[in-house]
Amino acid sequence: MTDTTSRPLSFWAGWISAAVFLVIAAVAGVYVATAQNQVEDVTLRLVDAVNKLQMSELTATDAVARADAIQANLSLITLPEVAEFSLRGTPAVPNAHGRIFSSRARGILFSATGLPLPLDNQTYQLWLKTKGAPVNVGVVTAGPDGSVTAGFDPVDGTPAAVGFMLTLEPRGGVDAPTGPVTLQ
Repeated sequence: MTDTTSRPLSFWAGWISAAVFLVIAAVAGVYVATAQNQVEDVTLRLVDAVNKLQMSELTATDAVARADAIQANLSLITLPEVAEFSLRGTPAVPNAHGRIFSSRARGILFSATGLPLPLDNQTYQLWLKTKGAPVNVGVVTAGPDGSVTAGFDPVDGTPAAVGFMLTLEPRGGVDAPTGPVTLQ
């Protein structure tokens, strides 16, 4: 029978080396997995930060555009040659009110409140009333609260305005008013 208790030191050194190597490999594996998780977390945070930065840039761009529009509107309504028109709702929309600032050189600023939301296939259309036929100024979209503010370029080659009116027309607008008048 062989005695198994007295093995040479070289035999145990090999096993001890193998065990140490396995422990080092396990620790390294845990370290790599932890580092990989940290890299993934940093990557997700970086993507989130980039998305927030892009949203901030869009918000800033939108704010600048709004500020420019407000400045243009203010410059229009303070011109000495601006004509101001008040619009009242018709019996169908008695709570609607509107205001127009019109400059033959700089354009038209239109603002209204109390407008009912049109059907999906309809839109509001603003008209410049002259001594002749009405002239299309453009289509406008009321917000969910029934208000609208819109600026328009000057309507070239038209006679002087004697008034304005807002009609409800098929989506996209028409060449001559066909729908009910909501403001005049």
